Amino acid sequence: MDQIEELDLADFAEMLGDRLKKEGRHYFTYRNGGEKTPSLCITPDMRRWTAFGSTESGRNAISYYGYRKWNNPFPSGKDFVEAVKEVAQIAGILIEYEDGRKWTPTGYTGIPKIRQAPPMIPENAKKEIPILDRYFRRLMIEFPITPAHKSHLSSEKRKMNDRQIEARQYRSLTDNKQARYYAASKINKEFGEPEGIPGFMYVKGTTTGNYWTIGGKPGLLIPFRDIFNQIAGFQLRYDKPQIEIAVKGVENVKIHGAEEIKIVDGDTGTIIWDGKEEQLPVVLPDGVEIISKRRWYGWFASKSDLEKGILKGTSSGDPAPYHCAVPTSILEKWRPGQSVKEVMDTSTIWWGEGPLKGDVASDFTDDLHLQVAGVSSWRFLLQPTIKLKPNRVVIAFDADAQTKEESVGKAVLKCIEGARPLLKEHGIELAIYVWPEEAGKGIDDLFINGYKGQLFVI
Repeated sequence: MDQIEELDLADFAEMLGDRLKKEGRHYFTYRNGGEKTPSLCITPDMRRWTAFGSTESGRNAISYYGYRKWNNPFPSGKDFVEAVKEVAQIAGILIEYEDGRKWTPTGYTGIPKIRQAPPMIPENAKKEIPILDRYFRRLMIEFPITPAHKSHLSSEKRKMNDRQIEARQYRSLTDNKQARYYAASKINKEFGEPEGIPGFMYVKGTTTGNYWTIGGKPGLLIPFRDIFNQIAGFQLRYDKPQIEIAVKGVENVKIHGAEEIKIVDGDTGTIIWDGKEEQLPVVLPDGVEIISKRRWYGWFASKSDLEKGILKGTSSGDPAPYHCAVPTSILEKWRPGQSVKEVMDTSTIWWGEGPLKGDVASDFTDDLHLQVAGVSSWRFLLQPTIKLKPNRVVIAFDADAQTKEESVGKAVLKCIEGARPLLKEHGIELAIYVWPEEAGKGIDDLFINGYKGQLFVI
């Protein structure tokens, strides 16, 4: 059983005959019953698979086999015994019973036919959402919103009033290391060690011993709420954007620096290009292109890094949080732990990207907006949507999907093609909301600028 627990789930699925498509650290294949777009996700380094669009999920090869054969990830009795034997046969694992008997799979060589799963990623051992909510709400007491961040939210770009800002509980993460340490110490004493809570990190001390503190770049803390008004995470809008350098047209390169940059050939060590960030983009011979972009948003998270003295950390987790944005008047009376269905009409749900955009747009539409960090994460909206059982989902991702056809546009098209059949299974109609980019890039810009888009049922 221990050997079965450590099997690589993607390798096992392929041995069962499933065709997998790799996307980062995830592998996608088709759910039972047939579908046009693969929505079953396997993550080997988390020992987990999830069938988005339904309720099935599991953490080992036995659950996956049970799902494929009986549509039941939790076989019991004779089915469980059969599942164990079949998995052992496929993987080439010898079964040894407590009474000394042995069962040998056909063609047994002593070498497993399926590779071992990659090491678990320790910083993804995130706590359950009710526990996260408890720690995060306490954290928010320690970091009130600053006048500078409040000014940004009330500016011409956001146009939020004091009531909206207060109800949505935006906060400010200071760059003051001492304040972060004291906040973590208080929370540690009240609730216990914040292990498994994104943003908290256990650091190696020099003279006073190891201690808990809070990581992350300074910036505006934006709460991500689930459909039960539990805070499952934060996104950070950085006070200073993070510069990212990318090199296209060459495979093995190393990038050093952010403002003073060196691009080095990873094979030979030769400097391909050096210069300043403001000189980019640069196109070199052989189609090599060096570009930079400024990233304003990131997750409030931390990760272990022994070289930097960070002994423990927790990432934003997998899956990353989604955000349930509701009108301000609803949020003011919505209790933590209470289903959003109890406080408002959820017959229409909007899908979009970015928590602030959803917060702003929900006050214009009076509807519920489910938001993800980016279009490619749309699958994370399936389960909360299906749980709420709306009549219609309205897709309203940014307008640049119409002009950036090879990047954003392709991601939105994949979302539409994948979501439509999955939602249809549950009797949910799919529509898309479109507008010209000059009226506003995001749906929040559109409404703030005084315009409306057009809705098409698809």
